[in-house]
Amino acid sequence: VISVGNLAVGGTGKTPMVIWLARFLLEEGWRVGVVSRGYKGEETKKVLVVSDGRSILAGSDISGDEPQLLARRLPGVPVLCSTKRALAAEAAVEQLQCEVVILDDGFQHRFIARNLDVVMLDSHYPFGDGSLFPRGILREQTTALRRAQVLALSRFDGSEQAEQSHKNLVGQWPDKKVVTAAYRATRLFDATTQRELPLSSVKNKRLAAFAGIGRPDDFFRTVRDLGADLVHTTALPDHHPLTVEFLASLVEEASAQQPEAWLTTEKDWVRLPSDLPDSMELMILAVEINLDGDSSLLKAVVQESLTMSEGTRKDQE
Repeated sequence: VISVGNLAVGGTGKTPMVIWLARFLLEEGWRVGVVSRGYKGEETKKVLVVSDGRSILAGSDISGDEPQLLARRLPGVPVLCSTKRALAAEAAVEQLQCEVVILDDGFQHRFIARNLDVVMLDSHYPFGDGSLFPRGILREQTTALRRAQVLALSRFDGSEQAEQSHKNLVGQWPDKKVVTAAYRATRLFDATTQRELPLSSVKNKRLAAFAGIGRPDDFFRTVRDLGADLVHTTALPDHHPLTVEFLASLVEEASAQQPEAWLTTEKDWVRLPSDLPDSMELMILAVEINLDGDSSLLKAVVQESLTMSEGTRKDQE
């Protein structure tokens, strides 16, 4: 069992890390599944199989957007949801023959033992002001990092602030593996037809964009970095519902700026209604995690944790 979680509320890049880990494990020949609690789907104490690894069996209205995104991005990987994640993990192993289970947002979910804890921290403000939610952004005190083996600094851009966060973590937690993760745009496609488009097609184009994710400003910055002329932006609350009527209201709000097309995130894409407003030409920008030189370090840690687990299991047998 590998857990990917965070210490602070808000978007720290857990889902991209889960995708990276699942793909790596697949390449290594493991049968891997992902277990999530889901978010505002039909919450149940039973197990919902979003994907059995062959077909997607539940929509985002039932599963929530993040499990749906994981199911779409990870063909060959079962994705399961339950408010009792131990039941989902059990089902992944016993019914779908998974050898490795990745817990999405599992750091605080301590009912399941794990072989590896990866904790995502925002490189620009990993602990906020050090206060617990709701006064601050922390879910737990920073001493909880004792339970982790890997600390991943997300949104790492090489800035002085990010470099200082890295230096501080290495100094405070010398027994942990500290890796840095940036994000890169990897794919652009039409929201309706899913036709692939070159990333260069947004360059110098007047675009409007909306994002209902933890850090919408990061998405808008990525769009601008591709050379787009972003004339209108709408930052939505995380997991915000998307209806035809709501999307039509966004088009009306942006009409004075006369955008040539619209852009949103993959996470918002899975919540889109089946029909879009006639006046909305919408593209989806996919963003993935980029570990650069730390990729081999994280792979080695993962392989070591699974090798130790396999050895313990065989000893027990």
